[in-house]
Amino acid sequence: MNGARHRLLQLAKCAEKCQHFAVLCVDEGLWPQEIIKEPVTTGGFKVMSKCKGVTRAHLMEDLDAEALQSIRECFDRLMAFAESENIIGVTADFGNLWLKHHSAVRKLITEVPVYLTPIVQLPMISASFKSREQTLLVTWGSQKDVEKMKPRFMSDCNIVMDLDRLEILGVDVSQDVRWARYLSFDVNAEEVKSLGVLLTKMVEDRIAEVNSFEKKDLLIKSLIVTTRLSRFSDLLRQSTGLPVFDEITMLNLFASASALSHFNDAKVLCRLSDKLEHLQHPKSPSPSPGSPRGSPGSTSPTSPLRPNSPTSPTTSLQVASASPKLGVLQLEYEYPRAFGDVDHPGTFGFKTCPRIVKGLTFEKAQAGSFDPDILEHMKNEIKHLEDQKVVGITGNCGFMMYYQCYARHVSDVPVFMSALIQAATMAAAMEPSERVLILTANAAMLQPGKDKLLLESGIQVTRCEKFVIRGCENLNGFEAVANAERVDTIRVQKAICDYVSEIIQEENSGKGGPIKMVLLECTELPHYADALRRSTRLPVFDAVTCVNYFYRAAGDQNWNAKAFPPHNPSFWANFTEGAVCSGNSCDN
Repeated sequence: MNGARHRLLQLAKCAEKCQHFAVLCVDEGLWPQEIIKEPVTTGGFKVMSKCKGVTRAHLMEDLDAEALQSIRECFDRLMAFAESENIIGVTADFGNLWLKHHSAVRKLITEVPVYLTPIVQLPMISASFKSREQTLLVTWGSQKDVEKMKPRFMSDCNIVMDLDRLEILGVDVSQDVRWARYLSFDVNAEEVKSLGVLLTKMVEDRIAEVNSFEKKDLLIKSLIVTTRLSRFSDLLRQSTGLPVFDEITMLNLFASASALSHFNDAKVLCRLSDKLEHLQHPKSPSPSPGSPRGSPGSTSPTSPLRPNSPTSPTTSLQVASASPKLGVLQLEYEYPRAFGDVDHPGTFGFKTCPRIVKGLTFEKAQAGSFDPDILEHMKNEIKHLEDQKVVGITGNCGFMMYYQCYARHVSDVPVFMSALIQAATMAAAMEPSERVLILTANAAMLQPGKDKLLLESGIQVTRCEKFVIRGCENLNGFEAVANAERVDTIRVQKAICDYVSEIIQEENSGKGGPIKMVLLECTELPHYADALRRSTRLPVFDAVTCVNYFYRAAGDQNWNAKAFPPHNPSFWANFTEGAVCSGNSCDN
């Protein structure tokens, strides 16, 4: 028993290591070191190095063999520097320019995922807000140049959406010499602070210009910040009161699809072990998560700046600890919940507020029924959840994606009714020939409505054939789901792993492109996500990765929990710590 416990603990400790990422940079300016290590606010760090000989001008053209070799050598340097650290992915400094070469870079770098631009998050972000609300992209380049590149941002990322929903703000290096020095890490803390003030003024002015008093729609409600500007993300969250997404939120999303689930036995044991160790051996306060390795608060020898100094924009935000709550709309459907199910209290590490939608049975949800009584009941439950100050709303059935647009329309908080909301962002991060396997409880019920679910529910992708849909209705033991009975999870786990392996082998040997990601549509399938990650060695997305992505954005490391008004001024404010939620109530 002790041996098994030790192995589980070691597994969890390995998974819990701080996650770091690598940044490919153009060869411009004189850097103080060949490799720069910079802490990030979520813990861990990003390591950056130049691709020698590859300039921004080179990125505007096709890359020759010499340039590709330089990019590979840059990656090898970064991996050698990081040694045994947990590098979760690769991104780039000027994502809008690197987009053209995404396929070429992915062929060069196969050891870890490559996501060159934070723009791939745009489908998930836009789908969770009203259809007439905008996202502001803050990126490098003159305003004239970035406006011309706007359609390419979408096409190169395989994204289809109304271009009016994307506003762009260019940061022109030629207009202020300090920006050029900033990109070369040749600025001190005071200069970083002044650049943060300058960037904040630029963003605030654009928001004020777009969000004029007389306008009722196409208001800016969220921001995406490109890689080398993400140092100022917290400052922008504080000053604008809007959610700010960057390469950190992007890479954490994709890393979560390859990591152990919160409810995994190893993760639970790890948390219990840490608590026990803390009780037995209380420690002095540790340095902040953003501090470099070494003495608390010290400056990394490879970083010319001290990002966590009192004058740094990344620490100007002081957010009190909070315990946000998540709203869960439920079917009129009783069944025994397993770990990983959205309705199971042990699935997430935070409170959920369940509300049953009267009249919305499993059969009605499968059919996508828009019975007026059901919609009215759903509207009432959403308003009740908003009264309980939930930070977002999801559903306990994948077929609730049919109600994504309606719920988003009547809700004042972000809505992500189904794991399928991740589909377009997954597609945007993949090569055109690569495909996603979607597992559902019943393929016969999902397949006819695929286009409606993927194309009319606030999500659009260029090619629906990217999605291979398979049902689990004939799996040994899974019939219990349809019968609302307790599932023999051990028997189903083996069956589902064998089933998925057969599907992947069959599809990869056919004419279609290879399956590179798995999406579990059914909310009862996340229980098997870790086993599928282990058996397929592919990223597995589910309702849990979806909910955690938005939930974690409520924390001080991503969004400002004190001032986030996407639809109303009090949104995501006054979080209640220690709320007790059960049944159809959520009491403070």
